Amino acid sequence: MAAASRPSPAPRDLPPEVLEPGFQAWLALVRTYGSVSKVLDRRLTQDLGISLAWFELLIQLHTAPLGRRRLLDLSQRLVVSKASITKLVDRVERAGLVRREVSETDRRAVYAALTDNGRTVLAKALPLQVANVRECFSGVLDEAEQAALTEILGKVAARHREDPPPDVG
Repeated sequence: MAAASRPSPAPRDLPPEVLEPGFQAWLALVRTYGSVSKVLDRRLTQDLGISLAWFELLIQLHTAPLGRRRLLDLSQRLVVSKASITKLVDRVERAGLVRREVSETDRRAVYAALTDNGRTVLAKALPLQVANVRECFSGVLDEAEQAALTEILGKVAARHREDPPPDVG
């Protein structure tokens, strides 16, 4: 006989802190990011055969001086581990959208650089992504709400960043 699974706690059994506005705001942020990013990822995959992660990598390289960034910098900007950025760059490199470069002055420093094919794919992806973001996210908010949200999220992010990256857009 299989062991009975443990029932999840009823809402009344949750600590009261979970109901506080700050915790509820955090949950709303996590849920919203998860649901919107799934839609954006699905659309990019269907329309161009690239994932949201690929798009984010390409846009980071596009906005970098000389169209390249160190893998370590990319991992910090995309908020992923060094192992994850290595795997991501491997996949995007196999597709011919980026190439690895080694620093002439520091052989330990490895860069990802945007290829011509990567620029072409990004040129197709960017207007689609802008339209998708408008439809799925910013179009739901008026300009005042967008400005307030940007300010609020910037305030939280600034508290947890030592060296914030420059604005992408």
